[in-house]
Amino acid sequence: MKFVEKIQSLDNVIRGSIYEMKRYCGKSNCICAKAKKPHKSLALSFSYKGKTKLIPIKKEQISGIKAKMNDYKELKAAIDELTRINAELLRSEQ
Repeated sequence: MKFVEKIQSLDNVIRGSIYEMKRYCGKSNCICAKAKKPHKSLALSFSYKGKTKLIPIKKEQISGIKAKMNDYKELKAAIDELTRINAELLRSEQ
């Protein structure tokens, strides 16, 4: 598949990681304080302009986000391949 076709076939892309956060809310009467069980939530973590960003996500969103993350990996692989090809072309010109 050509580079342009590859890019056009990718619907949406996102870079990052999905992980489970565990935290205590700080309320003394909460179950997390009494039972020593932290609240659990999901988040998408990614870096932007040198800073790590966190976006809370729902369980229902995981499959869609993973598909976008896979599209990002495919796009990155296509760019890496294009870079390799262009580097070979530059070498052959010398």
